[in-house]
Amino acid sequence: MDVKPCCHYCEDKTYVRKHGTARSGLMRYRCITCNRTFQVRYIYQGNEVDIRRLIKKLLAEGKSHSNIANQLGINLAVVYRYINGL
Repeated sequence: MDVKPCCHYCEDKTYVRKHGTARSGLMRYRCITCNRTFQVRYIYQGNEVDIRRLIKKLLAEGKSHSNIANQLGINLAVVYRYINGL
């Protein structure tokens, strides 16, 4: 039985298809509905789906930018990129 993943962007399950593999060897998927590709699991934490929510939560707690980067295991530039996008 093949369990299809849910799209990270539009949360649709019915129109998700396999889309090859990433350089890391992990399976990539393509959502036909929103025409975007994604992976179920990422090697680098900066690409995870809920990283923006975690950064926002830690900022609300008063953590510094470098502390957030260290705690989440991501680069400081990623933290700044998400902060500028908020």
